[in-house]
Parts: sequence; structure tokens; C-alpha cells
Amino acid sequence: MGKSAKKEIRSVTFCPHCNNTAPQTLVHTQEFEDTVFLPSGKKEIWECFYHVAYCNTCGGILVYYDAGRCSGPDCFADTNLVWPQKKTLPFMVPKHITQIYEEAALIQKASPDAFAVQIRRGLEAICAERGIKGKTLNIGLKELAERGEIPKVLVEATDVLRLLGNVGAHWTGQHVHPSQIPALDDFFKAVVEYIFVAPSKLQEFKNQLEAFKKSGEVKE
Repeated sequence: MGKSAKKEIRSVTFCPHCNNTAPQTLVHTQEFEDTVFLPSGKKEIWECFYHVAYCNTCGGILVYYDAGRCSGPDCFADTNLVWPQKKTLPFMVPKHITQIYEEAALIQKASPDAFAVQIRRGLEAICAERGIKGKTLNIGLKELAERGEIPKVLVEATDVLRLLGNVGAHWTGQHVHPSQIPALDDFFKAVVEYIFVAPSKLQEFKNQLEAFKKSGEVKE
């Protein structure tokens, strides 16, 4: 009798490539040892795994990382997806702005026009969050620059986002081209970085530095 066919391992979960919840098939598991630092500061060597799978809908490759939690390859989708990562924003960004961005990411490939409109909504939500209400988006973005919350050079980029958002929202005979989507995405995240992420990281660094000073590990 011949050898029995190797069991095909699948799991139904979300794929960031095509934005579908669909079956994924495991194609390889790589075992290795990794150094893990516990909350106590203790260092341990753990048995870890990388699981490589592909999406049965779009064929895209996905890589999962398992730091010794999963009992075997059958639960690969319960581990941490390290590539590609789901498009979202850092935790310090207000939830309603993150929600707008995540909804935009879901339609990014299917409808560039709708993506641009949603990104424009995100910029409007940022302006409102910073207390700029009842003004046009163009004025709101310039006011953010005047306050020093975003650099003035970035206003030129955000003005492009505003114009492309108008193209997507109104019938002009023009459309947002798919090749423009990465730039729209990067510019929006740059605004988010300046307004929400960088100040939060700076405050966290100051808190850590203060803690080090109190512990005597850092001296004036």
C-alpha cells in the first residue's frame, strides 16, 4: 500500500490581502528557539514556531508567529499574524478615527474613489477631534499647521488628500487611480503620527525617564 496523503490543515480566518474571512491552508511550519523576556524581567528560552499559510480566496501568503502557546500546527490561525498585518491605527488614536480608517482599508482595492472619500472623512474627524469645527477641511488643516500640530509642508500633502476626496465624492468624469492609493494612505498616517502618536510616545518616554530617575538608575 502507498503512503497516505498528508493531512491538509485549514482554518477560516481574516485575510488582510483580500479583506475576506476565508479558509487558509497551512503549507509550512518552522520550529525554532527564541529568547522571551517575562514581565518579571527574567529571560527564558522558548520553543517557538513560524506558520506559513495561503489564503484560499486570493492566494496571498500569510505568516503567523507562535511563542510556545499553540499545541501544534492545527491552531496556527490562533497565533499572532505577523505578515501582512491588518490595517489599523495605533491604540492612542481615538476609536472613531480608527474605525473610519479600518472601514477605508476594507474598500481600498475594490473602490479607490470610496477609499479617498473615507480618508477625507478621517481628516475631517481629526480636525473636529482637535476642536476645529464648522470650517472647511482646507481651513482646518491649515489651522492645525498654524498651531504647530502638523508641519506646514504636510499641509500641501493633506491638500492633495482633500482634492482627491472631492474627486471620489463628486461626479467630475475623473476617478481616483489605484496607483494613488498608497500615497493617500501614507499621507493620512503621517497626519495621525504627528497629532496622536508622536506626542503619546514622547510622554511615555518622559514617564520612563522619570521612573529611571526615581530608581537611581539615571542621574541628573
